[in-house]
Amino acid sequence: MDADRKRNNRPGRLLGALIFAVGVVMLVVVFVLAAGAFAEVPAALGGAKGSSGGGLGGALAATGARAAFLLVMAYVSSLLASKGLDLYQAARGESGE
Repeated sequence: MDADRKRNNRPGRLLGALIFAVGVVMLVVVFVLAAGAFAEVPAALGGAKGSSGGGLGGALAATGARAAFLLVMAYVSSLLASKGLDLYQAARGESGE
């Protein structure tokens, strides 16, 4: 009976694998956004010196807010990938411990 239950739990395994894949894709997106965001920092700081706009403080505040946003996105996506793995292991009948 237990072997049949493990074999017939294919939707649970597929759902776990799908959730894990979504989490990994989100992590990749976060890293790409981070690379793009922090490549703009030197240009923003260089442009802040000669402009009368936000200045250095504004550029640093924007960079800090962007870094906090990326940190939260990375945490959420890694949590999602972890839950996908947990669901996959539970569907296979394995313990996560």
